[in-house]
Amino acid sequence: MMKQWSLFFFNLILAPQVSWAAACCGGSLATPSLIAGDEKALFSATYSFTEVVVDSVDSRGIWHKWDQHQKVQTLKIDGAHLISDRWQIGATVPVMQRSRIDGSDSGLGDISVSLAYEYLPDWNYNPIRPKGIGFLQLILPGSKARAESDQGGLDSRGNGFWALGIGTHLSKTLGRSDVFGSLAIHRSFPKVFSNSSFQGTLEPGFGGNFVLGGGCSFGPVRIGGSLTWTYEDPVRIRGNFWSEGTPERYATAVLSASYFSGDAWTGAFSFSDQTLIGHPVNTSLGKTVSFMLQKRWNR
Repeated sequence: MMKQWSLFFFNLILAPQVSWAAACCGGSLATPSLIAGDEKALFSATYSFTEVVVDSVDSRGIWHKWDQHQKVQTLKIDGAHLISDRWQIGATVPVMQRSRIDGSDSGLGDISVSLAYEYLPDWNYNPIRPKGIGFLQLILPGSKARAESDQGGLDSRGNGFWALGIGTHLSKTLGRSDVFGSLAIHRSFPKVFSNSSFQGTLEPGFGGNFVLGGGCSFGPVRIGGSLTWTYEDPVRIRGNFWSEGTPERYATAVLSASYFSGDAWTGAFSFSDQTLIGHPVNTSLGKTVSFMLQKRWNR
């Protein structure tokens, strides 16, 4: 049971990042929905509320705060199912609302579909070897990219590009505690765009996330935390206006508490802050609270 909780906690830390790990006016690649424990299927719903506390960090890393802070509400639905002992499929669908004093916009965020393989199975105990899952990911844009927006980013609810990603995550239980790490790299593809000011082609590049974290259990309660570093290549603009763009980077600190009710249900609360760690560039920074309810079906 301790091992199952530890592996699930690893999945719990990663799953909400679709909602709050991305910068609030742009976004990184959505994290795939993965089964990291001993279940055959899982389904979760997560509600998160984000307040943008730093409205803009420019290309020189200087922070700017305005009077009209943007607020973001997200309802994210995750599901994953085994298709064999070691293969699984998953999907993530977020619905978002961005608002500020002068208006609001709501709709789909970037949708994620994934195929994963457990290449380091946890069939027998090993004091060193972690459990490893690799995944392929397809991202379908659900909204405009930031450069396309005519509303100052309100109608940009993700990266806004088709993208392919590949990644892995590793987890290891050490008594009552566990540690984990994750690395994901993606390539976004160009798109033709047009708005009231510009028309042409947006040319994104590569990006990625690197996660380190851990947790400790106290009976049915588990407390943990993680740090996520995110990077995105510049988005170049080619058309009646040319721009080479600026890389985007930021770090997200997370504190999470979860409660396990038997083998089937879990509730969780998370708090994240993008203003604490690292040297952000070309982004906005927010603080987020998130609530999750998950149903699991054992093998």
